[in-house]
Amino acid sequence: MVTNTPEILTIPTTGIETQYPSTPEEVIRAFLIAYPSDPAYAVQYLSPSLVSKLDAASASKLLPASGEISGFIIVKGDTSAESEKSEILINIAFQNTSSEIQFNLEIVDERWVIDQIIEK
Repeated sequence: MVTNTPEILTIPTTGIETQYPSTPEEVIRAFLIAYPSDPAYAVQYLSPSLVSKLDAASASKLLPASGEISGFIIVKGDTSAESEKSEILINIAFQNTSSEIQFNLEIVDERWVIDQIIEK
């Protein structure tokens, strides 16, 4: 007896959305993608010390402009695995403006997290 049962394909659960970024640049990219539409989700990319300083108002103003991010360019970066610190300068294009932002990252629990966001 022959049956033509369709094969069921599943989508793997491993992907960009479920894997935490492994480099400072990838953490910043993930943060910039998530933050405009879902700031609560983007908090996972922030250090515990930065999160502890935020309230509802300051959490909504981590970036100098609001709205969708059109793109960004890494201007320069300095990362040291030995000191577990990274400073990356980014030029972010928003819908009506652009800003130069410095992201300071550190390693916490074996993951890069954003510890400071400074407008230049």
